[in-house]
Amino acid sequence: MKTARYLVAALLVGIVPGLCAAPQASLLGPEPEQHIAVNNKILAKVNGNAISIMDVMKKMDMLFFKQFPQYASSSQARYQFYMANWKHVLNELIDKELILADAAEMKITVTQGDVRQEVEALFGPNIIINLDKAGLTLAEASKMVEADITLRRMMFFRVHGKALNQITPQVVRKYYDEVAKDHIRDNEWIYSFVTIRDKNAEKAAEKANEAYRLLVEQKISLEELAAKMSPQAGVIDASAVTVSEELHTKEKDLSESFRTIVSNLQPNSFTAPIAQKSRNGSGALFRIFYLNKMIPGGAVPFTELEGKIKGMLLDKAVGKESDAYLKRLRQHFDVQEGQLKEILSSDFQPFSLQ
Repeated sequence: MKTARYLVAALLVGIVPGLCAAPQASLLGPEPEQHIAVNNKILAKVNGNAISIMDVMKKMDMLFFKQFPQYASSSQARYQFYMANWKHVLNELIDKELILADAAEMKITVTQGDVRQEVEALFGPNIIINLDKAGLTLAEASKMVEADITLRRMMFFRVHGKALNQITPQVVRKYYDEVAKDHIRDNEWIYSFVTIRDKNAEKAAEKANEAYRLLVEQKISLEELAAKMSPQAGVIDASAVTVSEELHTKEKDLSESFRTIVSNLQPNSFTAPIAQKSRNGSGALFRIFYLNKMIPGGAVPFTELEGKIKGMLLDKAVGKESDAYLKRLRQHFDVQEGQLKEILSSDFQPFSLQ
């Protein structure tokens, strides 16, 4: 039951997933005066409580204001939102009514202080003005918020708490041991190199040795090297000395020659100048390699995957528990699915823009 998993996720983060993206309102200038006509009817009954198109619309009004307050006065934007989401929200309301019925049997209560605090957080300091923009009264908003708080508490008690108890450290470690062989990473080399070029091979070697001396004996940084070997310092034309950016390269992506060089280096050390062949074939070329560090390959450590594994296993457990919970509720409260499926699969249009 996919709806159940979406509902649980929505309750835990405070939003309803699956809603459409931001409506395309006012992109072509001011919209004409229009209003939304509602073809109201009873869509479903849950535990003796009827759910109508108006109930679905009121819930969508709250969601719309929460996600797209900038379009609150746009009939076109609201209509787009209604049409894209009413079936999804209807299913959410049915599940919500089932959970609230379960909460009533358990005698779960919510204080008015909790309700008032969440209403203020949702609609800001200008509550009445913002409620009017959303098309809601304070009583309607408070009732919805009270239901949402009850819903979150019930879902934690019936679903999330049970799922958490299943994801023990032993379960996480066992899963890691099973998948570790599929998460083997390559050695990674983090290095840089200095390139020295000159048309004259003897001068190129001299410049390369000077660069090496500055790096090893005077311990200047790679960033300082080109500036240090400038005409003002009386050593070299700065254009002949370039320093690469720091490279992060998997071992399999290194050329054979580069792999041989960096694999013989200790971290935080330089090679002596190495003569290499210039690609354009003109002049002499020397390189000095610097190894920052090597990250050993092999299985990804447990500490790196532990959080991801726990989150993934928890999502699966929550989905399984929520499916089972809602299935029990539908049986317990005798939800009639036939009429609902007929409405959702028909061409029924609950809203029109006039």
